[in-house]
Amino acid sequence: MAMNINMRRVQTRIAELFKDEIDLSDLKSPAPYTFETRSLAAFALVMLSGLDIQQACAHITDGYHDLGIDALYLDEKQKKLFVVQSKWRADGSGGIAQEEMLVFVQALQRVLDENLAGANTKIQAKIMDVDTALTQMGYQIQGVFIHTGNQNANSFVLKLMEDLMSRTNDEISSILSFEEISFKNIYEFLSKGQEQQTIDIADVILNNWGKIETPYTAYYGTVSAVAVGEWYNTYGNFLFEKNIRFYKGNTEVNEGMKKVLLQEPEKFYYYNNGLKLLCRKIQRKAKKSTTNETGLFALEGVSLVNGAQTAGTIGALYTDHSDQLAKANVMVQIIDLSNIDVDTSTQITRLSNTQNRIENKDFAALDIEQERLRQELAFSHYGYLYKSGDKMTNPDNQISFDEGIVALACLHEDITYAVLAKRNVGALSEDITKAPYKVLINGGTNSFVLLNTVLYMREVEKYLQEKKTLAENNRERLIYIHGNRVMLHLVLQVVKMDANFYTTILDRHGMRDKVAPLIDDLESRLAETIERTYPESYPANIFKNVQKCKEIETAIKSN
Repeated sequence: MAMNINMRRVQTRIAELFKDEIDLSDLKSPAPYTFETRSLAAFALVMLSGLDIQQACAHITDGYHDLGIDALYLDEKQKKLFVVQSKWRADGSGGIAQEEMLVFVQALQRVLDENLAGANTKIQAKIMDVDTALTQMGYQIQGVFIHTGNQNANSFVLKLMEDLMSRTNDEISSILSFEEISFKNIYEFLSKGQEQQTIDIADVILNNWGKIETPYTAYYGTVSAVAVGEWYNTYGNFLFEKNIRFYKGNTEVNEGMKKVLLQEPEKFYYYNNGLKLLCRKIQRKAKKSTTNETGLFALEGVSLVNGAQTAGTIGALYTDHSDQLAKANVMVQIIDLSNIDVDTSTQITRLSNTQNRIENKDFAALDIEQERLRQELAFSHYGYLYKSGDKMTNPDNQISFDEGIVALACLHEDITYAVLAKRNVGALSEDITKAPYKVLINGGTNSFVLLNTVLYMREVEKYLQEKKTLAENNRERLIYIHGNRVMLHLVLQVVKMDANFYTTILDRHGMRDKVAPLIDDLESRLAETIERTYPESYPANIFKNVQKCKEIETAIKSN
């Protein structure tokens, strides 16, 4: 079949962009379109992560024993692990075949299971990235299938991916997402050029606006959250061309913003720091601008340099919750770059993103109990680092607030707190005037208990890391990865029965002898209970679900 004119244009442009960048040295005789297939995998990263061509090519994994993964990239900005499959359709027709989707689903399952045994050296080099995405809070696995076909996957083919997502995700967290990039998407992106598109927004309504004229022209006021949602829905991450961050997705802070927007949208203005836009040119229109109550502005060359998480969070709610967004306003600062040099513009961007951020846990420094615990631990020759900025310099004789709040949560007899430490650790110190913080840290908190609990936690973590590398199967490995807080909780319920736990500093070297047999026994019982009770659930979600963890604990204690 003859290649259509648009397909020829795409192939020519891809060849121009990726010439001399695609490594084919691992193949003695490359199959037809191997260059294009690898280029396409890297191009997906260019489109979704903003990498340049050379950077994107460094993450190509296509080749023998690639497990169906053509590119693998951990995006620290967005907190996403991109797992890419690419297919070059020379005639520009067709879509994703069922067998192709099946192979990709199996590849994603292996990533989720952290089972990359037998993979090529390119994928093996990414094992630490996979581990980070699976074990660190807020990260998401994003499957991307890019192809040059003119059809999107039908519902029958998509069901394979949807089934995997339903097994992996739950109402608490979305660990896995999927995106299809077809010929139309590729063509539109290329037609706008390799560089980021210029964003012009013709009609921006600024309420209660004001103007600053020196040393640089700037406008400020509020805009409807619906308008921000429209911007993100239209331009996505292109909005953040000059920003040092992209939207990170379901992070602790972003989930908090979503909660306010859905439950208290009228108060969002008071809780949020707002947005900062840089514009190549700003023009105030006469319409709706007769007073400072409302102003209509045309913005050219827009880049959002601060507030990526705010814009992304609003954008994530735009389609399904625009009615709630209509009740929320966002503070906006708009700076005119027409008379600002490049160095000053860069400085504005840098400093807008590097101001010290106050987190909920920082307010713990105001709690007198924290200083009491520090003083008591000082008598035992241990430093307690509870203030923001304190640096761990001697772990053998120091513990931190971050460690302490998690350890105490896992020590509590109610497993709910251990699950919360796994699901949303920031919630433990969200409000120092009430639970859960007050339940964990109060006038009755024993400094010996705090220290011993942290020391046990460290030993448990060390042993789990060792066991993970020796796991006999994927299920066992995932339990060691995701069940760390629940296992710590169960271990602490045993070791806290020692009367010395409350009155003296326990011998760290003797802790391993107690931890090892407990963990070995717990793992087998956890695996058996999970296999019997939740055989279809992904372990990461099991250990973030309070009800499931309570049922598991009850089952283990009854055996």
